[in-house]
Amino acid sequence: MSHEPSHSTEHLPPPEAQADESIASGKVLSIGIFALVVFAGATVWSTRIWRETRTRLEPNGPVAPGADIGKAEIGIVDQPPFETIRAAERSHREQQRHLQTYGWIDRDKGVIHVPIDKAIDRLVAEKGKKE
Repeated sequence: MSHEPSHSTEHLPPPEAQADESIASGKVLSIGIFALVVFAGATVWSTRIWRETRTRLEPNGPVAPGADIGKAEIGIVDQPPFETIRAAERSHREQQRHLQTYGWIDRDKGVIHVPIDKAIDRLVAEKGKKE
């Protein structure tokens, strides 16, 4: 009977350097708890400093909004009202409508405007005829 040697290492004990390796659960847990306590202490301490500073800087409570609110210019900064912005939007819509429709520029002289797409098509057709 022939006997084949086994290449499995399951039956062997771990190497000597590996035998002492284990996770020290108690140490890991105590370091985690210590870190949480330090974090909580730092949070309480910083909150206390923040409150003391706020009380010292604003003894009568938060500062009310300034009287300059709503003015067209505060200091050197322009404060455009919303209506100005809306006027720009209306102007843009009017320009877009003008580019997409037919209409008169000057009736007396017979000058009209055409949609930009039609004008481009006509220009391309005229250039094609010349060449």
